[in-house]
Amino acid sequence: MHYDVFIIDNFLKFNDFKEYSSKKIRNVNISLFPNFEDMINEIEFVDVLIVHIDSIEYFNIIEKYLKSDPYIIFIINDNSDLAKISNSRKLDILYEPLDFSKLTSKIEYFTNNIKNHILLKNEEDFSNSIINNINNPIFSVDKEHIIFANDHFYELTNCYSLQELNQKYKTVKDIFEKEEGCVTDMEKISSNKLEEKKLKVCIKTGNKKRFFSIQKIHLSHNDTNIIILNDISHEVEHKHELYKLLYTDNLTKFPNRAKLIEDLQNNGLNLQAVSLLNINSFKEVNDFFGHKVGDSILIDVAKLISKKIQNHKNLKLYKFPSDTYCIVNTEESRDEFVDLINEIIETIYKNVFIFEHYEIDIRMTAGISFSDKNNKLITADIALQTAKKDHKDYLIFYDELDKFQEYENNMFWTKKLKSAFINDNIEVYFQPLVNNETLNVDKYECLVRLIDEDGKVVNPYFFLDISKRSNQYTKLTKIVIEKSFKKFENLPFEFSVNISYEDIENSSFLDFIKEMLNKYDIKNRVVFEILEDENIKNYNLLISFIDEIKNLGCKVAIDDFGSGYSNFEHLLKMNVDYLKIDASLIKNIAKNENSYKITKTIIEFAKNLNLKTIAEYVENEEIFNIVKNLGADYSQGYYFSAPIAEPNINEFKEKKEK
Repeated sequence: MHYDVFIIDNFLKFNDFKEYSSKKIRNVNISLFPNFEDMINEIEFVDVLIVHIDSIEYFNIIEKYLKSDPYIIFIINDNSDLAKISNSRKLDILYEPLDFSKLTSKIEYFTNNIKNHILLKNEEDFSNSIINNINNPIFSVDKEHIIFANDHFYELTNCYSLQELNQKYKTVKDIFEKEEGCVTDMEKISSNKLEEKKLKVCIKTGNKKRFFSIQKIHLSHNDTNIIILNDISHEVEHKHELYKLLYTDNLTKFPNRAKLIEDLQNNGLNLQAVSLLNINSFKEVNDFFGHKVGDSILIDVAKLISKKIQNHKNLKLYKFPSDTYCIVNTEESRDEFVDLINEIIETIYKNVFIFEHYEIDIRMTAGISFSDKNNKLITADIALQTAKKDHKDYLIFYDELDKFQEYENNMFWTKKLKSAFINDNIEVYFQPLVNNETLNVDKYECLVRLIDEDGKVVNPYFFLDISKRSNQYTKLTKIVIEKSFKKFENLPFEFSVNISYEDIENSSFLDFIKEMLNKYDIKNRVVFEILEDENIKNYNLLISFIDEIKNLGCKVAIDDFGSGYSNFEHLLKMNVDYLKIDASLIKNIAKNENSYKITKTIIEFAKNLNLKTIAEYVENEEIFNIVKNLGADYSQGYYFSAPIAEPNINEFKEKKEK
């Protein structure tokens, strides 16, 4: 490559330089111009222009004809000449007396730089061609601006040049949109710790927002960063859809209970108060009008509540499962919050919900909690349930409603039961039933016990009711039945197991009994004790079950007969074998005349129906003598024996002798 060096030499100071430089510099063509008119026609081809300060007036004329940006060297006498030169800081300077070797060195330095520049330019073009063939958007930045971008980044930003990019984005952070979980701070992106974090950014392209993960390459020699963007929009959208499914009520589109828990645990939501609102008798609405109408009401109620709280920045609505709504308060005063909840209840009541040709009135009940002592969600629910029970529009949680000890107890025994099931720590104990005439043990009642981790035997008083509330009662019953059947298969005693109406309601329970009867040969010796209480909704179902059991060869006893729920009329329709007289009557029979009379009536009634009677809670000799004299057939109680681990007692001769 050749370079053109022009010298304005109207004073003939460079006559010998051309010959001198030809021996020193290759590929350089030096031209001397004694007047500027000759130079003007060729000035556009100049690479290096050399001007002596004495020819400054000619340079000023030539300067406006310069079309490129040549390398200019001024020869000056001293620094005072610098004032004569415009933009002197951008020019190179040599001092008189003129040193040809220094001038040659400067020309040579320029030509070498040009060569290096071309090489670098070729390398840059090569690198750019590679980068442009990478399918990811890529750009390079210094601290503030974009200094390079590939075609994919131009396409992403809808720009065509670096100039346009830097006009559109005044600083690099302007490229990125503010979105949850996305960074806009270039310092975070430029941080050397980026490798330790999975950062993502959002870039708006047209009307659409796209999301990218970032790979950064830091160039230490010029302190720049190459940023490679990997499109993760599909992944982000997929996560967003999953998030909506997880944290949004599908019907009303309001945040759900899971979202409230997330806000409390991870988003620092600070609750000052909580109100749970429930639609009264919503099941009846669904049953009568259909689920389509019910769904419409749930949506309309959510919209009404949302409208009522929209001007309260500190309130937020969550849609809980079924027909329950939750309003949380982060700052509102107590009185204002209570007034607002009351206003919402009144608004719902006054509003007529219309669906097609139906007009439906809705009422709501609310529970409110400001408790600082306990979980506000639980205490609001306690207040809600109490308000429903007391037929109030709303109720504020107060100390007298605090059932946390009960909740803790329930959770404790639920956990104990679960552990006992897993570790096979549900056992059966046996209490003898004594024939009042012979004092022989004719039967045993099978009673459930829980063996604690430390081997302690736990009475069902502590866990039986909880097993019902935690839907584990039938599982418990089945364990007792199978273990009892297995125990008595090779023993000569009749034995009884307790079952409830809830067990009988379970459609698979009778099949389980049949399966156990086929497995163990005890059907002529097993008695099923059924508790008659207020939970019995369908006596026809109960009677049908008893008939089935009897047809299988088993016997049936009515437990706790004589309690407040005993029904003589229904008893006449039941094909039972035994009546177990309620313990509350037997334990008071010696000191309470009414207990004595009722017990006597039950025994006489049973004899007329050819039923055998069993007196429970026989705790002493006095009670035993009374029930025996009244004609009870069997006695059961601590006077004879507490429940024992093995059914190995045959008789009580010592009692007889006494």
